[in-house]
Amino acid sequence: MRRVAVGLTGTRRVPLLADVALPRLTPWPRRELAAIGALAGVVAAGVALVADSATTHRSFGVPHQGRGGAPAWVAGPLADYGGTMTAARFIVLVAAMWVCYLLVLAFADAVRPSWAIGAIVCLTLIFTIGPPLLSRDVFNYVDYARLGAIHHVNPYVHGPAAAHGDPIFPWVRWRHTPTVYGPLFTLGSYPLAPLGLGGALWSLKGMTGLASLACVGLIWSSGRRTGGSPVFASLLFGLNPVLLVFAVAGAHNDVIALVPLVAGISLVVANRPALGGASAVAAVAVKATAGIALPFMILGARKRRAMLLGMLAASAAIGLLAIAVFGSAATVPLKLVAQHSHYYFEQSVPAHVAVLLGVPPRSHALRMIAELLAAVAIAALLVSTAIRRDWLSGAGWATFALLVSSDYMLAWYTIWILPFAAVSRNRRLVVAALGLGTFVVVSRLYWLNQ
Repeated sequence: MRRVAVGLTGTRRVPLLADVALPRLTPWPRRELAAIGALAGVVAAGVALVADSATTHRSFGVPHQGRGGAPAWVAGPLADYGGTMTAARFIVLVAAMWVCYLLVLAFADAVRPSWAIGAIVCLTLIFTIGPPLLSRDVFNYVDYARLGAIHHVNPYVHGPAAAHGDPIFPWVRWRHTPTVYGPLFTLGSYPLAPLGLGGALWSLKGMTGLASLACVGLIWSSGRRTGGSPVFASLLFGLNPVLLVFAVAGAHNDVIALVPLVAGISLVVANRPALGGASAVAAVAVKATAGIALPFMILGARKRRAMLLGMLAASAAIGLLAIAVFGSAATVPLKLVAQHSHYYFEQSVPAHVAVLLGVPPRSHALRMIAELLAAVAIAALLVSTAIRRDWLSGAGWATFALLVSSDYMLAWYTIWILPFAAVSRNRRLVVAALGLGTFVVVSRLYWLNQ
């Protein structure tokens, strides 16, 4: 240590670098390094995907009209920073997200809660403020809201063509089909109609992002109650690229419908069966798909009477409200399953199985066999649930059976299995959910030829 003079009264000690005691840096374990690297990979690929898609120029996956690009009210707040997304770049980024996501789950025990929450919130926000991707369904939501709130037309009786002069009409896909969504969602969308096209679109985008984060919070709580890892459960759902790219970015109401369903799961896990059953019925009143869980909840309940009373009370209240506003036409969503049996999507599981077997993808016989196997599987699961009371696993496997047997399995439909897989602690169900997501990503490789 050297001394320097300070005035005329003495000296002051000036520390040298060698005298400073530096804290010893403890190297991170390899699993933590792998985990944070994988998290960074998911976030980086997701940010790149959104940033390159957000533009008013023509870009793959973003809805547009004619030969031009998307207008500013569709492209969104990031339009000034975007590029021009191609199909090949899109699927490469989605695949990169998926691989990194699987790595995150593999090293989930080394992921700190703050890392998990930060990554989930960051990506959810990015895909919420990014443009709608790969679907025009959100424009149908806006159209149905405008039919009822502005044109005073019952959206359960008439399709968008009933108000073909509305400015949202050129953007919709299902032009002659009345809404197939539940009365709670339809009524909830009415207040958005006066906000204009952009206001309604981005309100729905915001609602979808918040709904996804709400599900993550509920899954975290439920995962802790069931004795599992809340970090793993939350990552499985909230960081899932299929959820983010296809459902949150596309503002699909499946995510909104999952909130009351996951809330019902959380309430049942917390031993509040009446409220849990009522919440699950509310999910059905948003989208009929949630109905698959109801019989499993009843059979697996330890207090079946309380749960049934909760479900009946919610059904009566919602039914009276729906009939008062929409009349008997409010039962149209119950026909959703029957309608889907006539639809076809080439990236469904049966279509790929048909190609492997050398039969026509639209084979009626193959469809009948798939539906029969699904029905047998669901019946067996109901019996198993009545005996073992493991309704979370039963509902999850039933959802899986419906998805893999359907000729109309759209990518965002696969998110319905995630809450059951996340909370049930059933490892095989987790593997099945991840296998289904892998199929969604891999089957989109045909985009590389576009």
